[in-house]
Amino acid sequence: MTSERRSAEGAAPRGGLRRAWLAFFLFGALLAGAGFVYKLREFFFDVTETEGFEFAGAHLVTYLLVAGGFLLLLVHGFLRGHYADIERPKHELLEHERALDAQEFPA
Repeated sequence: MTSERRSAEGAAPRGGLRRAWLAFFLFGALLAGAGFVYKLREFFFDVTETEGFEFAGAHLVTYLLVAGGFLLLLVHGFLRGHYADIERPKHELLEHERALDAQEFPA
């Protein structure tokens, strides 16, 4: 068996495993999204009922405001291009640390 053949055979299960993990996490994200939509549905039904709003209105409004705030931060980040180059901030931070170390501990 040649090395080319072994590498081709070894790549197939790896790609299949990668797809399985992707499907698993995609299913988890969809399940979490469905749970979130279900909670929003319950929230709107609670708001329309007076007793429900008196019981848990403040908690539900807080939940909605926090979730909406995070959504706005995510949209803001995408619109400002913060996710275009996710490696650049890491390199800038490391360069800044090197410059500070050079100032503090001259060679």
